[in-house]
Amino acid sequence: MFWKTLWRTSLILFCALVLLGAQKALAQTQTIIEPRADNFIFYVDNSGSMMFDYEAAGEDKIKVARDLLLTINDELPELDADFGVYTYGPYKEYRPATPYDRQDMTRAFEAIPDDFEIFGRRTPMGQDLIKVDERISGLQGDIAVVVLTDGESNIGPRPAGVMQDMYQRYGDRICFHFISVAQTAGEKALVEELAGINPCTVKIDAADLQKDFARADFIQDVFYTTREVSVAPPVEPEPEIAPVVEPEPEEVIVFSNVQFDFDRAEIKPQYAEILREAARQIRDREDPRVIVEGHTCNIGPAEYNMGLSERRAQAVADFLVEQNVDRNTIETRGYGLTRPAYDNDTREGRSLNRRVEMRLE
Repeated sequence: MFWKTLWRTSLILFCALVLLGAQKALAQTQTIIEPRADNFIFYVDNSGSMMFDYEAAGEDKIKVARDLLLTINDELPELDADFGVYTYGPYKEYRPATPYDRQDMTRAFEAIPDDFEIFGRRTPMGQDLIKVDERISGLQGDIAVVVLTDGESNIGPRPAGVMQDMYQRYGDRICFHFISVAQTAGEKALVEELAGINPCTVKIDAADLQKDFARADFIQDVFYTTREVSVAPPVEPEPEIAPVVEPEPEEVIVFSNVQFDFDRAEIKPQYAEILREAARQIRDREDPRVIVEGHTCNIGPAEYNMGLSERRAQAVADFLVEQNVDRNTIETRGYGLTRPAYDNDTREGRSLNRRVEMRLE
């Protein structure tokens, strides 16, 4: 009797552990990308000294600078923040602080001159920063100013004094970061002085920024942070009781949603295993029918979002086909921004709405 009771107790515990493990396996996590500031302002040295060679790259400093800015822009995730582009020596606004648009940022960076006369083109770093301050003073939320400099400032007020005044007025709403193409001891000393004003600053030399791993760290340290959130698996509604004379309804399997970055249709690596498991279940099904539905958030024109949702659905369908799922069993649908499942008035809700839903019938 004792051994029979012990065996039953052990069996119950085993089943409970199996069920707990199955629940954990069904739970999904999603990476949420959040900007570190509400506004990002690029302040780029375009003075005569930028036409000198940057010895670490064997090119003019301004060409190195522009190439790095374009690369950073290409590698930035789509952030729900405003971006602006300004130069000093001379001062010019190439893009006011407006919502991030990768192509528009590319155009702004490419518009910065990289071939000009050196003489007479001085470096009023502090003076032109005052002009930028006037442009950004009305911005709401936190501000990150990314300064690309060679450490020259030879006319006008000291940039350190202007920055200290801005820190005093904006408080912890503002932070300056530095990409340096400085080469002489004096140039490097000025960059170190400016970077040392506030511990929030991230500073990197352009030579280091050309390394993929260093650039990835810089982009994340300056522009965004990530966090993992648990996403509960969808709860299937209880099937309606069919009349006895009718056949029982076929089982419908709803897979976990696949999330996408803003304005992207590429499947992120963390969803590969989910899709491989979905493909296994589809292949094991006799005469399956797979519905793949693409969705977007509400940012952008409705017509564009409709096409984006269709591309997302097609990307998932193509992945399933690569896993030996018969293409003829898959139906793709795009709903654009018409069927939000989450609140589009919040950043997190918009992120969750950039999704593909799948079900197996």
